[in-house]
Amino acid sequence: MLYSDFSLEKNCTEFSGINIYNAVNDFGTPLILYSEKRIRENVKRIINAFMPYNISIHFAMKANYNPYILNLLKSLGCGIDAANQNEAMLALKLGFNNNDVVSTPNNLDREGLAFLINNGIKINYDHLGQYKLVQDLNPEFVSFRINPGIGMGEFKEITTAGENVKFGISYDEALKSYKYAREHGAKRFGIHMMTGSNVLSAKFFKESSRLFFNIAANISKKLDISFDYLDLGGGFGVPYRDNDPDFDIKAAAGYILENFENFNGIFNNSDLIIEPGRYIIADSAVLISRITSIKNYGHTIIGTDVSMNTLIRIPLYGAYHKIYIAGKCSDDKLISADIVGQACENTDYIARNIKIPSVNDGDIVIISNAGAYIMSMASNYNLLARPAEAIILDGNLRLIKKRESVDDMLKTFYP
Repeated sequence: MLYSDFSLEKNCTEFSGINIYNAVNDFGTPLILYSEKRIRENVKRIINAFMPYNISIHFAMKANYNPYILNLLKSLGCGIDAANQNEAMLALKLGFNNNDVVSTPNNLDREGLAFLINNGIKINYDHLGQYKLVQDLNPEFVSFRINPGIGMGEFKEITTAGENVKFGISYDEALKSYKYAREHGAKRFGIHMMTGSNVLSAKFFKESSRLFFNIAANISKKLDISFDYLDLGGGFGVPYRDNDPDFDIKAAAGYILENFENFNGIFNNSDLIIEPGRYIIADSAVLISRITSIKNYGHTIIGTDVSMNTLIRIPLYGAYHKIYIAGKCSDDKLISADIVGQACENTDYIARNIKIPSVNDGDIVIISNAGAYIMSMASNYNLLARPAEAIILDGNLRLIKKRESVDDMLKTFYP
């Protein structure tokens, strides 16, 4: 369901029990506003879908690295999927046990890989060359990222397996890589797969998990090794458009567990890891913006204080985020308009040629599904500040990231 916490009944003025205008008065715009209740619900839904199996949930920090949210997920029993040593370092600083952090880096240098090894972080190496960079450190544990030959994602840019992708290795290369690692001192093993992001087809996980488990079983048999874990990666999707289907997490979990149980004799002592990011956090938040100008030259262009430095997904992928105008959801009269930001680029569009109610300067624009890959992909292009962040807990608002000042943005530079 798209936005179960967003109250259309109250004319788009309330999110998770909090009045949007109150949040704007407290923290200004742009503002990312999270619902802690929704985050808890999303984690619980995953756990329930995989019951009675005790699935290991490792939150994909690349989706959102706000420390408050990471601490919340730690309290809910989640581990961390870290994309590199910096994400792993943050997890350790926040008190995550190194056994609950797995890193799947891409093209790290020796220093980054060595940090992970020296801090007891398990690594899913992208290929044998990455392992060879640190084999002299004698890592006891080795895992490789498998490309099972198929992939799926909302866009080709976020499809991470199959043909013409930079990630992972084939079965044949994996067999050689595990054999090499074992011959050079590795004693314990894992195996990883990540096929794409924001997949809404539960049946895709039936096929991808079947291929993955079959590859893992064949490697295990041929090399006489066992796997401490089988890491399926993430990819569980959320609907961004009204006509997008809900992702059936229960069905996907059923397919995965059915395939897993077919190899019970081989994987009896293996943990099963998943790495949801978007599914946990995307629909827990809205991005709140203010209209700063309206221009009409044969076409209406609405300027806002949210730009591509904050919402890069739209110019980068052609992504879609549903847009509401606070207090005007029930308006019958609609206009056609483009909604743009303040960046000095002609790709700086939030939406093109959409139907929205008539608006005025100062109106509040609410952008949906803002919890994942918004702040974590934001920049300070044009010296524009990234938004503030606040969270709703038990009907109260709490600031969890202040708005940046120019001094904040320049503090790492020397005059």
